[in-house]
Amino acid sequence: MVIISKGIYLYLEMNYRIIISWMILVGSFSCQRILEPETDNWESGIHQMTLAHDGLDRTYTVYIPEGFDENRVYPLVLILHGGGGTADLVIENDNWLATADEQKFIAVFPDGSRNDMESSASFNTNPQTWNDGSERTSIGAVVRQVDDVGFIESLIFKMKDTLSIDNDMIFATGFSNGSSMTFRLARELPNVFEAVAPVAGSDWMQQLVPDTNPPRLLYITGTEDPLNPFEGGDIFIGNTYIGTKPDVEEMILPWTDLLSCENGFTTDTQQDIRTYQFDCTESEQLKMLALIGHGHHWPGSESSLPFAVVGENATSLNANDVIWEFFSASF
Repeated sequence: MVIISKGIYLYLEMNYRIIISWMILVGSFSCQRILEPETDNWESGIHQMTLAHDGLDRTYTVYIPEGFDENRVYPLVLILHGGGGTADLVIENDNWLATADEQKFIAVFPDGSRNDMESSASFNTNPQTWNDGSERTSIGAVVRQVDDVGFIESLIFKMKDTLSIDNDMIFATGFSNGSSMTFRLARELPNVFEAVAPVAGSDWMQQLVPDTNPPRLLYITGTEDPLNPFEGGDIFIGNTYIGTKPDVEEMILPWTDLLSCENGFTTDTQQDIRTYQFDCTESEQLKMLALIGHGHHWPGSESSLPFAVVGENATSLNANDVIWEFFSASF
């Protein structure tokens, strides 16, 4: 059981005002942005778009890398923000645009849904979340039963209709609640993705779509993450229960069956990274990295959240580089 003391929580709540005000401002900007019309004529840069799905006007940002050639076929990488986050915050904090420019892939940053879709996203009062299949009552999109799987599937179809996307090079990654959503996509749209890389979230689902081939999986998490405890357990902020997480090693083991690997693993620790190695029929099918001493942060990014809530930003790992290396192992 992970508990953040009431005294610390109240102190942090007061000091959050500046941080949350900044996040609300950024979120307000992202939701009041001018959305581009439908287009087949893409050019390098940021494109902020909308897609009507299941009665909701969903927003997402497309980044076309520098030197874009409309005659070239490109990989597609979907990057899902954490609970309460936005596409804009991921773009600002996690350096994915530079990675896309360097590695020449198209990056798509979808936004989750919020309770009041007519109002701006707010970390505090109108958070954007994903329906990750967890049945957690603390996740708004779960309570509202939002069709996020259908939204992502429609979004990918739209990208393939308007851009030259390689069907064998479609990938997804996400953080926290976005990580759990990435696990769900891997289970429910297994033939869509070649590989996925959830970071600091849980796989809440039990089933895989029958007669399908699941994507290769890289999982990354910190060993000192109070919001995704490595050994599992109940999570509280103050006296407020926000969910129970499974033990990380036990959670990942079902993927050995899904990916035709031997049950079990070996580990190798180098500096602050413990690598879990699995005996699979093909290399780079399943991999897990435990970041020793690391908390609830995107590895390799700056974090504005207080360490007392999310733990230390302690790793030397750059998640963008490691994830792309895993994704690109297939080509």
